[in-house]
Amino acid sequence: MNEMDTIKDAEERGRTDLWPFWRKAYAQGDPLPTFPSVGPRAQFSFDESDALPEEYKGLLIRMLRHEGERAGNKSFLGLMATCLDLAETLYPGREAKLLKSEYVAEELKHAIMFHRLAVGLERDFALRDVPYAHYSFHLPRETWADDAYFHFFVDLNGAFHSRDWRESSYVPLRQMAATVERDELGHSEMGYYFLRQICADARGKELARRLLAKWYPAALDMFGRSDSPNVPKFIHWGLKSVGNAEIRELYKLYVDRKIEALGFDVPDERRNRRFV
Repeated sequence: MNEMDTIKDAEERGRTDLWPFWRKAYAQGDPLPTFPSVGPRAQFSFDESDALPEEYKGLLIRMLRHEGERAGNKSFLGLMATCLDLAETLYPGREAKLLKSEYVAEELKHAIMFHRLAVGLERDFALRDVPYAHYSFHLPRETWADDAYFHFFVDLNGAFHSRDWRESSYVPLRQMAATVERDELGHSEMGYYFLRQICADARGKELARRLLAKWYPAALDMFGRSDSPNVPKFIHWGLKSVGNAEIRELYKLYVDRKIEALGFDVPDERRNRRFV
């Protein structure tokens, strides 16, 4: 049995009525929107053993730096440690703590996958510590509701980007995209499950309502500037199919419906934003 078969076997044994959350999310069909094409997808295709054009390789590494889920990235391992700390100190019950441990296990699976990809791309990059730059990773998670919003919003961002990688011109990324998308959507659903539990209580719902103003702008900002000069280059090389503004709008439509389903008004999309 190879290492990925071992992981798949462990995943099967870890299944419960709730976990993995992606199972229910995909049961009724594709939960994520179709991305509108800005034109014909670039016909480039590069595999691990291919010599990569300098600009292409630079853009690919830039994109993967933002992803961060690599076994050789100490900052990623530190983030996973904080997730365990939060599960230890804030969790409302044994079930929640177990679900968080399954989440960490799945993120470590991603770390193996992205590590293998990075080693095939550039060994020095595979071992480089890349601290998380976006401020959403550094917002204080002082309550269980904070942590639930973190998973609902931030992991969903990963699912949307992974959806776009399904047709990536870089073959190793294309091959793992569907798995990462599925898992990250499940992690977002886990956060949403916790939010629904929190909102079942009047005090919890009021806390979640107040914290929405903290997490919503950060979630929209995660897609970067709408006028980023690098986006046309990513699209040209087939590393992306849509611009930052387009994917952010699709994400916004998706989360807005789920926010309304919790009984909340959707915040003003420009309030407290740092990137538009």
